[in-house]
Amino acid sequence: MRDIVILVVCGVVATAVRIVWRAWTGAAAPRSRPAFRPERPAPKPEPAPEREPEPEAGPLADLSDDAPPSGAASTRVADGLDVESAAAKGQDGERRVAMLLRRLNRPVLNDVILSDSQGLTQVDHIVKMPWGLVVIETKNYGGFVTGTPDPGVWKQSFRHYGSDRYYLFQNPLRQNTRHVSAVREICRLPEHVVPLVVFAGKARTSPRIHARIVRIAWLVTWFGQRPELPFISYQRLDDAWDSLKINANANSHRREEHLAALRARA
Repeated sequence: MRDIVILVVCGVVATAVRIVWRAWTGAAAPRSRPAFRPERPAPKPEPAPEREPEPEAGPLADLSDDAPPSGAASTRVADGLDVESAAAKGQDGERRVAMLLRRLNRPVLNDVILSDSQGLTQVDHIVKMPWGLVVIETKNYGGFVTGTPDPGVWKQSFRHYGSDRYYLFQNPLRQNTRHVSAVREICRLPEHVVPLVVFAGKARTSPRIHARIVRIAWLVTWFGQRPELPFISYQRLDDAWDSLKINANANSHRREEHLAALRARA
């Protein structure tokens, strides 16, 4: 009985002490935890409106490969000797092609001077693929590009922009034949060097021209299609590529000499 009384007294005293302590310290009774409220997910940003795809600068059926109309003003343009603004435009096209070629993860030579038995020549791009070498000539034309009765000459016009002048220039396919010949001689690969002309500009072309060039938008896709070529060993291809690099390095300082030769022939 005595023990029970002692426990009751101790409990009363402990309760009184807690009440006095809270009153003296200002401690508040414990608060109940707020009810759980799940966080609202942040609103997703609205997607930007899709841009209208630019129309492909494809062929125009009404563009002919005839000679310029009788009486029309025509100017012959010597490739490689363009005015400064045209040269800068051409370099921009070559730069964009070089950027796309890097996506292939293949060895590439850009803007190289090569020397063979015919002299010096400048090549825009050479790509080493597992099946051979691709020699690329890049053109950054605008306006309208068509052929002429002369297979070695193409023409450019801006007739839809109020100009009746025609510009005559060397057929890029014929021009690239010279580059391919140099690469084949240097590498001693008669069958595994493939020519390619790339249009980096927005020029509209005649159907015949369109079928013989590749638009820059389709360049990477083109490289995904293996041409029908005989087998070539990796060693032979590596030796050919090494020969190209040695030739390009040996002639890297001869660019002005090459331009002087072009001026002499113009």
